[in-house]
Amino acid sequence: MPPTDFSLSTTQRILLGCFALLVLGAVFLFQQVDFLGWLVSKEDHPNSHFAAMRLVRVLINDVSMLLLLMAWFNSRSVIKLAFAIQLIDLFILLPLYLGFKLYSEGNSEISSPLLSQFHRLIVNPTLMILLIPAVYFQRYYNK
Repeated sequence: MPPTDFSLSTTQRILLGCFALLVLGAVFLFQQVDFLGWLVSKEDHPNSHFAAMRLVRVLINDVSMLLLLMAWFNSRSVIKLAFAIQLIDLFILLPLYLGFKLYSEGNSEISSPLLSQFHRLIVNPTLMILLIPAVYFQRYYNK
């Protein structure tokens, strides 16, 4: 039977968690920085640029949250669940968000209240943050 936990020491878990939080903080602080300007021109392809920036942000946030959850729970089952949620986020919810956003409002940074909340759920690591109390609730309920 495969192990259910990762073999991380407490120090490794703390360092991994701090690293993940630093990356999440950096993504938040530098969200307006156009680091993809050399790859996808904002002037030539504004919708592609908007979508690429959101995709990169989602990927960095999701990987950071996986690391944070790994440090927090040290559990393979939690990481498998988080990874499945992230795949749904990446392949279903993000394309839906981009489709609605680009079709209805274009690539502006300001969204309607409904799309703004959808943006927070998809692009920010909100789904993974909601997973933390859900895991605690499930563990409490199973005891």
